[in-house]
Amino acid sequence: MPPQRRFGPAWIGGAVGLFAILLVMIAPDWRLESLVSSLSLGDFLAAARPPLGMKARMLLALVAGLGAGAVTWAVVYLLWGPGGLLARRAKPVRDDDDEDYVPAVRRSDRHPDAPPRRPLNAAELGAPPPPLEEDIVERTLPADLDQPLSAYDPEAILSTPREPMRPAAAEPMPIPPMREPAPEEQGAALPLPDRQDESIETILDRLERETALRKAQQRKI
Repeated sequence: MPPQRRFGPAWIGGAVGLFAILLVMIAPDWRLESLVSSLSLGDFLAAARPPLGMKARMLLALVAGLGAGAVTWAVVYLLWGPGGLLARRAKPVRDDDDEDYVPAVRRSDRHPDAPPRRPLNAAELGAPPPPLEEDIVERTLPADLDQPLSAYDPEAILSTPREPMRPAAAEPMPIPPMREPAPEEQGAALPLPDRQDESIETILDRLERETALRKAQQRKI
């Protein structure tokens, strides 16, 4: 970018700022005082209360020049600066000898995982291979046009079509035989106690033991 266009917004902003300073310095007192009163600057600055002296005029001129210059510079830079809305975008000039040349890609087509690459050159691919010379044999039409095509060109069409491959029948899955449970070995039954010949004392003694055993079990619970 040439320096004239680079510093153009600054020059324009400075010119507008100087023009604003000149307007404030040559403005009549009554017009400047009416402007200050309408903006209510006297409520914030004691020096801006009318009547205005030379210091107040110079201060207002400085503020007006800086404000007008800054606003003008910002507007011109955003419109005609580098990358501005109305700035001319120079087309990239392709140099075939530049190995680092990358074509310009739109912002919507850019991707961080797939950056644009340098296009291939035809010289990098080398000379193309020579075409293959095939022996083309021209054949005349047969005398009998009603003969099957297999007789005319047996390599292309078979005289007998092949048998179609039929899907194999699905065989049922074998079911394993059920295993019978192994018989459990049962021990010999214990003989029942013979209580016909028990005496009353034996029965009372056994009853007391069972009662004491039940009480002990209830206490544990």
